[in-house]
Amino acid sequence: MRPRDLVLGVVVAVVWGVAFVATKLALHSFSPPQLAALRFLIAALPALFLARPLLPWSTLVPIGLTLFAGQFLFQFFGIAHGMPPGLASVAVQTQAFFTVAIAAVALGEKPSPRQLAGMTVALAGLLVIAATVGDDLTAIGFALTMLSAVSWGVGNVLLKRAPSVDMLRLMVWLSLVPPLPSLALSLLLDGPGDLGRAVSAATWLEVGAVVYLGLVATVAAYAVWGDLLRRYPAATVAPFALLVPFVGALASALVFGERFGPLRLLGMACVLLGLAVIVLAAGPRNRLAVTAADRNDSSGVIDLIGRVYREYGWIFVPSVELPDLLAFERHYEPPHGAFFVVRHQGRIVGSAGVDRLDDSTAELHRLYLDAHLRGRGTGRALVERVLDWCRERGITRLVLWSDTRFELSHRLYRRMGFAQTGERTLPEDLNQTREYRFERPV
Repeated sequence: MRPRDLVLGVVVAVVWGVAFVATKLALHSFSPPQLAALRFLIAALPALFLARPLLPWSTLVPIGLTLFAGQFLFQFFGIAHGMPPGLASVAVQTQAFFTVAIAAVALGEKPSPRQLAGMTVALAGLLVIAATVGDDLTAIGFALTMLSAVSWGVGNVLLKRAPSVDMLRLMVWLSLVPPLPSLALSLLLDGPGDLGRAVSAATWLEVGAVVYLGLVATVAAYAVWGDLLRRYPAATVAPFALLVPFVGALASALVFGERFGPLRLLGMACVLLGLAVIVLAAGPRNRLAVTAADRNDSSGVIDLIGRVYREYGWIFVPSVELPDLLAFERHYEPPHGAFFVVRHQGRIVGSAGVDRLDDSTAELHRLYLDAHLRGRGTGRALVERVLDWCRERGITRLVLWSDTRFELSHRLYRRMGFAQTGERTLPEDLNQTREYRFERPV
């Protein structure tokens, strides 16, 4: 990671840690639903000039209700009802725990042994923290904060299932979802006109805290975070989130004098240790780098495709099935194309090619992976590399054809924003191939 991006990752963690102190300050004048409404009304302002991402409202609304509305309403209610902000900054990070658990149920993503160990340690830490209820920690505050983490976990899984789109636009448009239910809840709990009275009575410090939460902690921080995730493996970026609890706890101690007894410190340490194991356990699946290939790699790519054909029981005649790879320079060398591979111990285990069809359109070719890499993020990384190549050259549309039997690939394409737009049968093909056509804007 470049030094500049390393600094940005730390800055985002600091911004999110300080947000817990800003929340406590803003709650002096605003009720939890009022604060949620104001935060996301401010965060949604860029929607006036940012086009909506290419996602239907049926996708945006559930994500907005869980990732933003549910997470922050429960979090704000928790802090307002006796959850110290420093402790809250630790507890809500258990969203990683809940994300893994929910993904296992909803998406069939089986946790690794290391992730299960991390979840066990984090859960033990939560139980230790729960044992400190009393004095400055209430049972209802702790429970509401846990619901915040659960809602965040559900939102993460819904976001994971959504097609890949521009992160800044997505966060801005998701911010349009929370204000309506938050204002409705405020009307029910606070009464008509109370929001106006709260705004007029708030100090400049409290108003500044609300603006900070809306513009800095939501729009700016999430935009930087999304950009880092787009350019680096998740395992490289995710550990920065582990800094948030330390910043939150320190800031709360300095501003509010929050103190942590030995038992609570033990629980916090267990939670953070468990979260570190959960986050870092995802590392091995992202270690294989996507690199550019040249004509000397064509034989390795042909071997990879041959392994996939044999897996499906298909007839494999390279001169018939892979004429583009046998004329590599004509299809995949600059300026008209490129080819990318993933290697493991010197062997090519993943591939993807792209060539320009016209000034605005390119076609994705030869996306293949060995079986043990499928569903582990490598296919997405290859497609993202192709998309980056297209963006660098001003190409605005990417198309591809995929065998109808590659169902796992089709799920990946749809999650990444491709739409199925056609179907064809290849005449006199050795393997009786039918293909679906997919395309998406770059």
